[in-house]
Amino acid sequence: MKLLLQKYLKTLPVIAAVLLSACGKPAETAYQKQVGIPGAKWDYTFQPEFSFDIPDTTAKYKVYLILRHDAAFPNSNIWIRLKTKQPGDKQFDAGTRVEATLAVSDGQWLGTNIGSIYEYKILLKPGKDYKKFTQTGTYTVKLEQIMRENPLPSMVNIGLRVERQDLK
Repeated sequence: MKLLLQKYLKTLPVIAAVLLSACGKPAETAYQKQVGIPGAKWDYTFQPEFSFDIPDTTAKYKVYLILRHDAAFPNSNIWIRLKTKQPGDKQFDAGTRVEATLAVSDGQWLGTNIGSIYEYKILLKPGKDYKKFTQTGTYTVKLEQIMRENPLPSMVNIGLRVERQDLK
């Protein structure tokens, strides 16, 4: 019995390695940060900044906007201006406008709910929603709400996620 157990324990790491390699490697997150919106009321003057490093411009990245609002959010969409400061730049560019649809026409929220909080992970398109990463170094993104209503109620937090896709 003892000998059988020792053989089993010796083969266990090999079996585990084979199973893990068959599953593939998940996308590695290069950066993720979320910030709370003061009082859950997003004012025009509150423009959070997110800084992250891009070490390899030949790599493929996915950039996501992360939003959370509560069930009382009054709109089915949101408009955000995404401004970027590339490595070496002293100021942000004029920015691009990004619309995120948050609910379908019957009012059902599209996000994942955690109690009365709804979360969205919105994939941004390179070259359309943000400038492509053409230089190595630190990029800073500033997010500004550009809705007609100010402050925008029931917005809990906002964030950015950058994933590198081509790691082996």
